[in-house]
Amino acid sequence: MMPKIKLLRRNAVKEGFDRLPLAVCFFNTKGIPVLCNLQMYRLSRYLLGSDLQYLGEMEMALNSPPTGVTPTERTESTYIFPDKTVWQFEKSVVTDGKGSSYIRLMAADVTELHNALLMQEQENKQLRKDARELAELSENAQAVAREKERLSAKSALHDSLAACLTVTKQYVGGNLKSVSREQIISEWEHSIAFRNMGKMTAKERLLSQAEKSGIKLRADGVKLPDEYSDILYSAIVVTLNNAVQYAKATELHITVTKSENYYIISIRNDGISPEKEIVEGGGLTNLRRKVEKTGGYMRVQSLPDFVLRIGVPKL
Repeated sequence: MMPKIKLLRRNAVKEGFDRLPLAVCFFNTKGIPVLCNLQMYRLSRYLLGSDLQYLGEMEMALNSPPTGVTPTERTESTYIFPDKTVWQFEKSVVTDGKGSSYIRLMAADVTELHNALLMQEQENKQLRKDARELAELSENAQAVAREKERLSAKSALHDSLAACLTVTKQYVGGNLKSVSREQIISEWEHSIAFRNMGKMTAKERLLSQAEKSGIKLRADGVKLPDEYSDILYSAIVVTLNNAVQYAKATELHITVTKSENYYIISIRNDGISPEKEIVEGGGLTNLRRKVEKTGGYMRVQSLPDFVLRIGVPKL
């Protein structure tokens, strides 16, 4: 009766072993198979063309896979089989309860992981492509903006020179009542100054304007994306004019920070505090339109000290 029970137990163990999702085979120290499950025999037929007889022949097949079995480039000891499944092999030495050593060859089905990595790689490749295209678009947009600024400056210079020529023509023509010598000189000085300003960058013009107004600009914080440089420039110009005209300030402090969703521009001056709430005029109103067009916000603090805060969305 006992032999039958042992046989049943062995059969149950073998049946459970065959049902494992892993491919497993145990070899003795000479490389002879002792116990292999059906999954390992199935893979060995792809690799060897026959059932597994010896560990060495399996190692040779894994080192130089036959046609139809392809090693992956991403993961070591991993192969794509003809049925499109992907298996990762691992060899180790194990010891049983009696102290006998065996070599265990095991393979895990990593098909889903492999396909997920492939998909991730494709997505990353597309993201890199999109980033390059976005960078090119940004560069083109900046070039268009620079050209637009240049044309605008040329147009304004043309209008200024036209005005100078008109008053000069009137003066030379003897129409001394409608135009004076001082007016002509003033117009030409204005045109020459405007021409010099036209050669400057927006940053240089801003610094020149601040210097002439007796205002020192001090800036700190994080770098604001180039897409918002026009808003920053406009905000400084508006607050610079107000600092000179109303606050009698000597310094304008610009800080750029960032929160979870916004870049935040804060501008304050060291001048006289407003006596009452500031009513937004043309400059602040136009600035607000620009800011809100981006999906941002603008807040004007009047008391106890003037602070202009602008939030623009992170890109």
